[in-house]
Amino acid sequence: MRYTPLPSELTARSFSLADAAAAGVGRARLRSADIGHPFHGVYTAGLADDEEDRCRALAPTLEVDEWFSHLTAARLYRMPLPAFAQHEDSVHVTSVGTDDRVRRAGVTGWRVLERPPSRRWENGVRIVAPADVWASLSVRSALRPGATLSTEWLVAIGDFLVSGERTDAGRAPALCTLAELEAAADRRNGKRGAKALRVAVAAVRHPVDSVKETFLRLGLVGCGLPEPEVQLPVETAQGLRHADLGYRRERLLLEFQGDEHRTSRARWLADLTRVQLLQDAGYRVMLIGDADLVPDCRALAARVRRALTC
Repeated sequence: MRYTPLPSELTARSFSLADAAAAGVGRARLRSADIGHPFHGVYTAGLADDEEDRCRALAPTLEVDEWFSHLTAARLYRMPLPAFAQHEDSVHVTSVGTDDRVRRAGVTGWRVLERPPSRRWENGVRIVAPADVWASLSVRSALRPGATLSTEWLVAIGDFLVSGERTDAGRAPALCTLAELEAAADRRNGKRGAKALRVAVAAVRHPVDSVKETFLRLGLVGCGLPEPEVQLPVETAQGLRHADLGYRRERLLLEFQGDEHRTSRARWLADLTRVQLLQDAGYRVMLIGDADLVPDCRALAARVRRALTC
């Protein structure tokens, strides 16, 4: 179906009913399928229905002391999240002060008494700073109504924040420092989630490339093994390589093999060469997959313990 083009001042942005009326657009046109209506009183034209555009649509309605936070901010920062949080659509907004929190369909409102550290996202979108987003995820319902994030996930997200996202082009800059995580955890002393944050921040390490590497490290420690070193450097015949995890003195390396190692022929061939180089450098290499972590890693820990004593 062809629709009457909207005035240019209403395209590729969000607008209110008053904006539409001022531009000569009637209510009937606003009910057309090419116009989005993501929130009460908010209309969009030319915006995709993704996290960033939903925030851009809502941003003009926010007050000076309101920021995107919790699950929404975590997604904007590309933090790793558990599967149960992947399909939550509500946009999270934190307000400062004693007045009521944001109440609008499609929005989860939070309230704090002190202004949190924040950043400015694209197109004026205001967002809570990464370390304080991390700390907020320790609170029940921060990701999904009634759900609480495990301490292991708090460590994994912390690892990601202080390490920087690993991409094909290399490692992106870290989103925050360990000191910033510690300060954010301290700001929650006496509040919900504070104990989990104290435990988690003490276990954060860097650089770490994936959530599974974090879970592997924590699982082995939980089974009574010494903590392995992350990204252990090994000088090989073809230059420096870094093992996912390793025990330097025992010359034992642990390499996690995710599904991409199986589905990509190029990755598979590179892995073969990598393992050979590490072995030629005098290290034993244990390849570890998802099944070694489910339902727990006790069997794997027994194998690692035997290897450490050989």
